[in-house]
Amino acid sequence: MSLCVYCHKQKGKRSCPALGGLICASCCGQHRGQRINCPISCRYFKAHEGYQRERLSVEFHTAWLSATEPLYRQKKYRSIDFIARLEIAIFTHYRDKTAGTDREVLDALEFLKRRVSPVLVVETTTTALGNELFQVMEEYVKREPLDLEHMQEAIEVLLGFLQNRTHTEDPRHFLHGLLGHVEKYFDLPKEAKEAQGAIVTPSIVTPDQVRGLSE
Repeated sequence: MSLCVYCHKQKGKRSCPALGGLICASCCGQHRGQRINCPISCRYFKAHEGYQRERLSVEFHTAWLSATEPLYRQKKYRSIDFIARLEIAIFTHYRDKTAGTDREVLDALEFLKRRVSPVLVVETTTTALGNELFQVMEEYVKREPLDLEHMQEAIEVLLGFLQNRTHTEDPRHFLHGLLGHVEKYFDLPKEAKEAQGAIVTPSIVTPDQVRGLSE
């Protein structure tokens, strides 16, 4: 009997390309995309990832509408658009990766929040995602008139939304929901969903379209 290449206790039943052997279903389910750096081609990872994104996308969108509704009511449409642009950047960063956690997204957004703070903060290091979000922000304000106050407010809304959707038993709960949300509700051209680094103008189902809200 071949033992699991991860725990060396249970019987290995699934082929694990990352570890080069057979892995038990328990270790596969518990550690894939976290402690095991699965390749994107792994059929078990792809099936699980697709299921989680689809399962959480509708719930995520409903919560997203509630979180952004105050901005919508105040006609702060560019702030909502900026939030959507940050989501696209996060989607692009993680779309073809099999690793990544909500903590990483939180750290990147906290970094972005500090960068737009009126108080100068000297940053020594940050993550790749943090740098990407900062670049997206710089590109966005070149095209769209969004002042510092509204930018800070948008980042705070997204941060609060993330913090309310973290899950102690699933370190990718928010990330799964966001990836599914962008895939399901954002009207992105095909090349933007497939090409790394694509810059697009987001189009998303808005609160009035879903709930019939009046402006």
